[in-house]
Amino acid sequence: MWPLLPLLLYSHDQGQFCPELPVFLCSPGTCDNGGTWMQSQCSCPSTFSGPRCEFAAGQIDVDKVDAEVGMEVSVDQKFSPDLNDNTSKAYRDFTDTFRDQMKKVYQNVKGFKEVVILSLRNGSIVVDYLVQLELPFSLQLESEYENVKVALKEELQTFSQNSSCGKDQVLCFKPDSIKVNNNTRTELSQEAICRHAAAVGYEDFYFPLVKENKLLCVTKCTAGVDGAIDCHQGQCVLQRNGPYCRCFSTDTHWFLGSRCEVTISWKALVGGLAGTAALLLLLLLGALSVFVARSWRRRGQGGGLSWDDRKWFETCDENTVKTFSNLGFENDRTDENFYVALENVDTNMTLHFHKPEVNVTSL
Repeated sequence: MWPLLPLLLYSHDQGQFCPELPVFLCSPGTCDNGGTWMQSQCSCPSTFSGPRCEFAAGQIDVDKVDAEVGMEVSVDQKFSPDLNDNTSKAYRDFTDTFRDQMKKVYQNVKGFKEVVILSLRNGSIVVDYLVQLELPFSLQLESEYENVKVALKEELQTFSQNSSCGKDQVLCFKPDSIKVNNNTRTELSQEAICRHAAAVGYEDFYFPLVKENKLLCVTKCTAGVDGAIDCHQGQCVLQRNGPYCRCFSTDTHWFLGSRCEVTISWKALVGGLAGTAALLLLLLLGALSVFVARSWRRRGQGGGLSWDDRKWFETCDENTVKTFSNLGFENDRTDENFYVALENVDTNMTLHFHKPEVNVTSL
């Protein structure tokens, strides 16, 4: 029973492992690719699908696009050696304070998510950091991204100029030190967005499709796109080596082939196998009957002739010139003719015969 349990827990239609079994029989921890076991089934991330999240999604809808901007600013504060050690208390306290203050500075910037500190350097305290963004997709996304970069710099400059380094401001920024690092610019072409949206290892199989101002990252398994794979009686799924057709079977038919284009009836298959088995059985019985008949014939001849008892009988075969037939091996079923090489005989040779002398005596 237990080897069959995984089959009972599996359901293609509902995407569940055990839709009708008690919860205690549903083993958690069986979801792949970041899926989460929730209420007797796997909840998959947007990039995967399947009962166990084992297949890459055939289509990814992109509503938001992740981007980042590299920046630099100097804090008007003395640099201490402890800030070189990212495990020190001084480093942790400073970075926590810096992030909290940047959240206030950038709270009104479109798409702002978080600040990630890359490094601290001497020169007062020079902070290299990334601003992480989540921008809504639009056909003008690249120009909007450039506008956000400008806004980040302006917001920090305005905050630095309008705020004094007093009780209400924990960190003081030098306005002329604010820089945007263009080397960290995010590539926001539609192709690049789809590669970034795809799961790791599947990037090469996705391409962009814009529909009603929405970006869809599709594959050859997506119905309706150019070059989509038709799996006929099957389902196109995406694995790490690319899309392929997973063929289905029903109570009456079995489908196979690279595109599930071959249909085999279970009745025809079983009938063909039964016919083949019957034919093989008849051939086996026929061969067995011949063997038994020959064995009885040999027994009726007294067990057959020995080699010493066999005789050679040679007769001329009129149908085959220069051949003789051996009838002495009839019991061994040897009907082969052997060839007499008469062309090697010298027909011009003179033969001399000595006549016998006969003495006649008178009576």
